[in-house]
Amino acid sequence: MSTCPDIDVLREFEAGALSDERADVITPHVSGCQECGSLLERLRNDDLDSRVLRGALRDQSMQADPAASTIGLGTSAPDQSGRVWDIPDYERVRLCGSGAFGTVWAVRDRVGMHRALKTIDLSRLRAAQARCRESTALEAYCRRVQRHPNLIQIFHVGVQASVLYYTMELADDDATRTCVRDRLPETYRPLTLQRVIAKGPTSPDTAIEVVLRLLRGLARLHDMGLAHRDIKPANIVFVDRQPKLADIGMITSNTATPSQVGTPDYMPPDGRMDETGDVYAMGRVLYEMLVSGDRGTFPKLPGDFAGSSSNWNMARLGKVIEKACAPDGSDRYESADRMVEAVESCRELSYESLFSDLEPMSTAPARPQANPYVPVMVAAIHAAPWIIGALAVLVLVSKYL
Repeated sequence: MSTCPDIDVLREFEAGALSDERADVITPHVSGCQECGSLLERLRNDDLDSRVLRGALRDQSMQADPAASTIGLGTSAPDQSGRVWDIPDYERVRLCGSGAFGTVWAVRDRVGMHRALKTIDLSRLRAAQARCRESTALEAYCRRVQRHPNLIQIFHVGVQASVLYYTMELADDDATRTCVRDRLPETYRPLTLQRVIAKGPTSPDTAIEVVLRLLRGLARLHDMGLAHRDIKPANIVFVDRQPKLADIGMITSNTATPSQVGTPDYMPPDGRMDETGDVYAMGRVLYEMLVSGDRGTFPKLPGDFAGSSSNWNMARLGKVIEKACAPDGSDRYESADRMVEAVESCRELSYESLFSDLEPMSTAPARPQANPYVPVMVAAIHAAPWIIGALAVLVLVSKYL
């Protein structure tokens, strides 16, 4: 890289918003360019919380031996990677999932509550010359996003030796569909939306309700200027039967810069991993819940869905999914709250129950109201000759008497 990147590019680099290809080009330049390195450090120091966490990560990583196979002085059995568990206050119970640089465990804290604990191996990241996107995402999520019923809650963030870890809500059990906060079943597996979809199509009413709740949680992120960037059924968990967006490792400040970060099947064709990219993923999730996977018609719903719900206009909902999953970001809904409004507009409202208790109105024309003086006048006219005759008799009698 011959020229220095401008400050906006460095901001995106620091936020983890650049594609891996662009980041790989900038990383060695920043390391060798004193001016860019100083500017990047100033950007990091703009926020006190960022400085504290990054300082802890840097100090702990410098102290750790990259070639070490254990984490400090732990005495519990090694995990699948050969490392010894040495995270204080949490007892490892069961492995829930693992990746190249991170592992998720079901753990028990000091008061006996079960949590999910994710570890990020900083020494592996350093050996692979990869950046720790998760630390940036944690900073943004914990500082800027208030608690929401459809967003996973983070309880604690810490650094131990060469491991960054954080605890969060533990998903319900897949087999029993119940909360496992107090007691973890022997065969525990986290209940994710991916497992729900694998069992077959979901009823339209349930699918739409689940997605509406997730969209409201996503709207909270978008309101804070953040994009999730990795929405997919495997990253949606149920906690106390409430759907929640989880796996926050890819969250970053909203940007329209194309990025190859995310899961390809849920990334829009234009590569925009911003708010519209999240909308695309949510449209895809709703489609898969309705049809239990891609039947080749994506994003159009099959024709037999037109009358499959009495509560929702499925034809109109199909148009909403098509717009949410449009190839061009400018044609998609601009944010989650706009998609919420669009989905809500598909609700079929019935007014029959509202008027069922009212008496039916008569369709006969109303009678004109009678004048009360008319009968009196008619009677007077009919009686007039008799009255006149009586008066004449009285006059004659009075004359001759």
